[in-house]
Amino acid sequence: MTHFVQRRVRIEKDIIARIYRTLPGKGKLSVALGQEVIPEEIIGTGQFSSGFRILNLSNLLEVPPGEIKKYLTKQINSRIYNGELLAYKKGWLLKKARVVTCPVDGILDFINEEVGEIRITRLPEKMNLPAGVYGVIEAFDQNLGQVVIRTQVSRIYGLCGTGKMRDGILHVLTKKYDLAGRSMISAKFDGSILVNGSLISKDTIMAGISDGVNGIITGGINASDYKSIAGGRLIFPKKLENDIGISIVVCEGFGAQALGEDIYELLSTFEDRFIQLDGNSATVNLPSYQSSCMNRIRKHKLSDDQTLSLTDTQLVDLKIGARVRVVGPSYSAEQGQIISIDKSKTLLSSKVSAYLVTIETARRKIRVPANNVEYLG
Repeated sequence: MTHFVQRRVRIEKDIIARIYRTLPGKGKLSVALGQEVIPEEIIGTGQFSSGFRILNLSNLLEVPPGEIKKYLTKQINSRIYNGELLAYKKGWLLKKARVVTCPVDGILDFINEEVGEIRITRLPEKMNLPAGVYGVIEAFDQNLGQVVIRTQVSRIYGLCGTGKMRDGILHVLTKKYDLAGRSMISAKFDGSILVNGSLISKDTIMAGISDGVNGIITGGINASDYKSIAGGRLIFPKKLENDIGISIVVCEGFGAQALGEDIYELLSTFEDRFIQLDGNSATVNLPSYQSSCMNRIRKHKLSDDQTLSLTDTQLVDLKIGARVRVVGPSYSAEQGQIISIDKSKTLLSSKVSAYLVTIETARRKIRVPANNVEYLG
């Protein structure tokens, strides 16, 4: 009996691809066409403003909101530095003096006397742009501050996602069956890409935005949370042009879905390394960190319209020994090897008859309908 199942590419290892590096703000690129680069090599320098800080002086000084202006030691639109005196209220009788110092270097550019808040916009900082990868410069645009590098990557294809192309240092937060709570996100992950093993909550995503996290790779997400961050649409990719300030790639599906062993193990080998992800196309690029990859990069030329994506599904004949992933409701997202295929149908509790296959996973043996698996190779 022949059983045809879908084959969907989840990972492509060691492919030659193009990645894009962009200056953080206005600046100058220092590259040449055909130049070979290494990850730590600086390919440009830009000026970047990392946002602003809001301080509620009414609370800090214990005064009505409309009175905060008279306690400020700086004028509106004046420059102020980290640790410099920002506001002062004298003490009297048993009340202590109130001293507020500036937490950042910036410009005091806004006062809201209705709620007692001030805003300090950070001063632009000089930031160097490293190549991040081994590769060859194929193109660059000084006006856009963008560089195209031919390099070698391993590419992960998720099921859905949201957010523009972002990059950062990868940190695996949890085991593949665990979920990252809001308390696990902190400012130390500013600019990072995080891996969450199972379900990601909207609260955790919002905490990531607040603490400057660039992206999250996760096993599952609640459908309602996905709709709220993906423009109200519940569709699988690709090419949603949506961004809420963080990029998300969902690899397994909706609900408490653990990251598959194949993806989790690959991500774990890139701990503390530079990666890129694109939520809107649900892809993750893991650049090679072996210098020997330059031999392949030099030899392999890419045409202007060449694409290395193999994400289209195809039907293949299921055989004993095949590695598969469960896509049905029972044992969803588990992976393993086919060790037997029934020759006759079994009547399921749903009153549907189906051919069952036995799969040996890392933890146990399971039996599922043949139609509820996809081929991994």
